[in-house]
Amino acid sequence: MPSQLSRRELLRVAGGTGFFVFADLAPAAGTPPGVLTFRHIHLDFHTSPAVTGVGSEFKAEEFARILKEAAVNSITIFGKCHHGMSYYPTKVGTRHPELKIDLVGEMIEACHRQGIRVPVYISTMYDQHIWRRHADWRVYDEEGKPFGLRGPAGPLKAELGRVCVNTPYMDYVLAQAEEVLANYEADGLFYDNFAYPGFGCLGPSCMAEREKLGLESARLEDRQKHAGMVTERSIARFAATVRARKPKAGIFTNGPFRMRQPPDLLRRMADNYTHIEIESLPGGGWGYSHYQVASRYLRNFGLEAQGMTGAFHRSWGDFGTVRNQAALDYECFSMLAQANKCSVGDHLHPNGRLNPHTYERIGRTFRSVAAKEPWCEGAKAVTEIASLLSMGARANDSDVGVTRMLTQKRYQFDIVDRESDFSPYRLVILPDGHRLDDPLRDKLAAYLSAGGALLLSHESGLDMDARQFVLPGMGLDYEGRWKHESQYIEPLEGAREGVPGMVHEMYETGSAVKAQTGTTVLARVWAGYFDKDYRRFQVEQTPYAKPTDYIAAAQRGRLVYFAVPIFRVYAQHGYPVYRDLVANCIGRLIGDPLVKAELPSTAQVTLTEQKGRRILHILHYIPERRSPDLDIVEDVIPLNNVNVAARVPGRPSKVYLAPQRQDLPCEYAEGYARVTVPVVTGHQMVVFEG
Repeated sequence: MPSQLSRRELLRVAGGTGFFVFADLAPAAGTPPGVLTFRHIHLDFHTSPAVTGVGSEFKAEEFARILKEAAVNSITIFGKCHHGMSYYPTKVGTRHPELKIDLVGEMIEACHRQGIRVPVYISTMYDQHIWRRHADWRVYDEEGKPFGLRGPAGPLKAELGRVCVNTPYMDYVLAQAEEVLANYEADGLFYDNFAYPGFGCLGPSCMAEREKLGLESARLEDRQKHAGMVTERSIARFAATVRARKPKAGIFTNGPFRMRQPPDLLRRMADNYTHIEIESLPGGGWGYSHYQVASRYLRNFGLEAQGMTGAFHRSWGDFGTVRNQAALDYECFSMLAQANKCSVGDHLHPNGRLNPHTYERIGRTFRSVAAKEPWCEGAKAVTEIASLLSMGARANDSDVGVTRMLTQKRYQFDIVDRESDFSPYRLVILPDGHRLDDPLRDKLAAYLSAGGALLLSHESGLDMDARQFVLPGMGLDYEGRWKHESQYIEPLEGAREGVPGMVHEMYETGSAVKAQTGTTVLARVWAGYFDKDYRRFQVEQTPYAKPTDYIAAAQRGRLVYFAVPIFRVYAQHGYPVYRDLVANCIGRLIGDPLVKAELPSTAQVTLTEQKGRRILHILHYIPERRSPDLDIVEDVIPLNNVNVAARVPGRPSKVYLAPQRQDLPCEYAEGYARVTVPVVTGHQMVVFEG
């Protein structure tokens, strides 16, 4: 581990005159609860040192007043940005040359007077100032090139590359964090863009440490092992720096706590977080599906969770745009529906003034959020299905496919990983690519034996080498990948309710599987006339010709298997038959779902729970693809006389709309409370009490 910087080294790096003594960096046990609010702003302020007049129009009272009028009760402000500029009188870092005031200090004092919580932002692995001055501290890839560049690279261009935290730079960052905590009443720290590469940095400091540890930098496996060590150590040091001075402050390091990290690493890292912020700007490359997947996974680690969208038309730093009101509403109300709290990202103009038009819209959304908070505070999602998070290059499509299918059919579900407890769920789905090692095979077999149900597709259930099924009792024989260019499917009796009784195209082929005696075939495979080659050719795909004895879907007891990658293909092509066929099969395993609703597929329904009541969230916003890569929400289309039913523990003593507190007539039978909601205008909550 690189030693901490000496006083002289700190002064040389920072160009300042101060010195900070580090406190004991051993991580403290326990996490203070309740550091999040429902109405948070994440205020970016990445400002080039070439920008003039920074903060010249800032007025502290006006700043805080605009936030207060917009119903904001928490805001992350900037201590240090990606350019490496600090926004307060620093003795450790480099103050922005155009800044004449203590922007951090004035913001904190003014916001605190208005009762607004203020954590402070510190950029970690992006610091242009340091990156240009310390080539030995950069992150390097396997070819010896600086890694993580943003913007045009080259000596005369604007480089923003990653700086390695496994160098003395880490001490520099922590000294800045210590300085902020010592000088200001910050309510927490937000460490951003921690992105130590999973393949391992090839800089001199990392290579030297691996050598001391007996790890070989030429071996990817050794570099990956070292990367995990650096990540965990860094996260612990970030957290300990906060806890040593402010034990009840918020701590979040953006970057490591995300989907597709090793589950055991996430669980170890969770001790060094007070909460999770799920950055997911639909216009900024994430799209609308990302949050739906991420929230259902990341909310399950025992920490408060907060969604984060943006106030921009597209993404961060999108000056001169403002998000559609309906989109802002939809994104924040979706957070409530997923039992998360709300955050909206903004970027302060260099002059230091908030855009009043932006905060008029944020205020409309946040005032509505505030009215709904009594039914959201401490709420937990109520679910009965779990989908196992996928790994690998194409994993995202499979998870998106599951999420879209189950959401459109109003199933209540979580995304879990292999270390999660499966026992609370009635059904576990393994989409498309989950080959089984011995521990996962045994865990699934025990879950199935205890009365659970499984739905698997394509390679799920195979051994790690994809040679044969290893999950006991599947009642299927695996022959390998489907060897022909087309694999059509035909739903059969028992699985084709609401599905056209015809042969359907699969846009991607899957596995060649036959059913054993006693296995119920729910869909069969049809073959095309031929595979195309220079002798036989057919414009477009070759039509289906004849049925085969290979299965497309089959059931054995409490297990259903699809031989095709049906979830990934649904994400890519959206053919409703795939969704409806899966729903029919789920219906064979779960006949009484938590929610039943007569709604269009564009409506979303989730169920949450507080002590003594369940809350049904109904959302109806329709993203429309209006540009090649952007979905737009602009209009709210009301739904009238919506019939819904929710499974509740007993006959409710009171049923009403929230936040309107309008009573609803309710029928209770067979464990379901049934109501008719007069109108749903964007988002409506139905509360079942008692």
